[in-house]
Amino acid sequence: MGNKNLILDNWDLSIVLIAYSILAIVSLNFYHFNLGADGISYISIALKYVNGDWVNAINGVWSPLYSWLMIPIMLIGYNTAYATYITRIVSLIVGFFTIIGINKLSTTFRLQGLIKRCLLITSIPMILFFAIFYDTPDLLVACLLIYYFSFIFESNYLTTSINGVWCGLIGGLAFLSKAYILPFFIVHFIFFNLVYYFKGCKIDKIQVKKNLIVGLAVFFIISGIWIVTLSEKYDKPTISTAIGYNHAIIGPNYLKHQGESLGLTKPPNPTATSVWEDPSVIKLKDWSAFESWDNFKFQIKIIIDNLYLTLFLIEYYSILSIVIIIISLYYILKPNTEKYFKKNLIYLLITISFYSAGYILLFIQERFFWPVIILLMIWGFYLINNLYKNKNLSLKLRNILLIILMGSFILTPAYELFIYPNTDNGTYDLSKTLQKDYGMQGNIASNGLWSNTLQIAYYLDSQYYGIPKNINDSVELENELLANNISYYFVWGDSSNVHLLNYKEITNGKIQGLMIYAWNNRQTYDV
Repeated sequence: MGNKNLILDNWDLSIVLIAYSILAIVSLNFYHFNLGADGISYISIALKYVNGDWVNAINGVWSPLYSWLMIPIMLIGYNTAYATYITRIVSLIVGFFTIIGINKLSTTFRLQGLIKRCLLITSIPMILFFAIFYDTPDLLVACLLIYYFSFIFESNYLTTSINGVWCGLIGGLAFLSKAYILPFFIVHFIFFNLVYYFKGCKIDKIQVKKNLIVGLAVFFIISGIWIVTLSEKYDKPTISTAIGYNHAIIGPNYLKHQGESLGLTKPPNPTATSVWEDPSVIKLKDWSAFESWDNFKFQIKIIIDNLYLTLFLIEYYSILSIVIIIISLYYILKPNTEKYFKKNLIYLLITISFYSAGYILLFIQERFFWPVIILLMIWGFYLINNLYKNKNLSLKLRNILLIILMGSFILTPAYELFIYPNTDNGTYDLSKTLQKDYGMQGNIASNGLWSNTLQIAYYLDSQYYGIPKNINDSVELENELLANNISYYFVWGDSSNVHLLNYKEITNGKIQGLMIYAWNNRQTYDV
């Protein structure tokens, strides 16, 4: 019977993977050229590795694994026009393995048959959405963590040290995908090994010690190599420069994001599109919640706001997310709940709490919570599975709840995928027009639309210096443009207050909503 179930489970997984692969290939036909600022940085870093520019490729903000995965595709051939293909192909492949990981984790929680099949089907639109919409390593992080959870929560975790090795290896790779994983993994891995240690028998305790030691050893070897590399580059102990930057930009005295209030900034190296490739070069004043009572109240407000935003985000992906947590709390507190069932509910609750805590202290973005969303999805099916198994649900009610749960997790990603073909912002077409009609290439600044202008600069093989400090004073504006050797100043929207002596408007109103002022390089100016 066990072999038959295994064959059926493998057959279900194979069908789901085939369906996902077909949809992934079809999605490439709805190709457009939108690139996020983060995606541009990851692509640029990968290209540096390909070209042997290792000094500038090593970066304290953008963890390396996502860029490393792009390298084999770039070695086949690279063209700026198809850069978004690279990030999407990598993410779609990662999505394929994420579904396998979901299948493995569902087996860890003893899901079988129809319920497991429904879970795998539900995961398809969600993983497709994660892979297609963002050019960041967040799906890669989710993928690796799902595998890590499948090992740490496995009932036979204590039987062999190889499970500790797997946890350390996967944790190390996850750190190479995002630096945030370092504190999460250390806290989570040590915590659960301590849990196992204090509840196990003598033999189990010896094995727990082995698993903990070898797991941490493997993790610190992998993470340590990268940390030493960063420390050598930045001449000081460095785990990541992103943490300090992210903390500074949420401070009470920081007005805007992405350098908008800081004036023009030269990109950190000749092949960087903008300073966003290494924002750590921007010197920002850090702050502490304990410096003053006002700062402490500001930090409390951040936490409260982020808690609300976290609840909103998990509800956005499924209106049943909070219901799942509330029902789980009920069964955790209920005295006669089955021990194994209660234990897993507690483990899941602790895991999402640990993972969310660090982000709630700083700032929240939807994609940061993908591991939590996937866990909540598995969690919902796990609840139904155990309530049915313990005869709390009839067969008919179980099937109705399965349909409702599937619909709740499918609705949002399905809608996002449906509208995706219409989300192209046209920046690639505009960049081609600027290249063809005006031969544009050089240093670029703009009065706004930071992200759009950055994309245009990338497609023009140019460098983007950002937004000047004072865009409303033409004299100060022009001095800053000249001081930074700006070739083109993009004015989005109203340009009536722009009066530049050494720059000439070149589009003559042919581009709606955009005026471009080009430096009159036929003259020489003392800056």
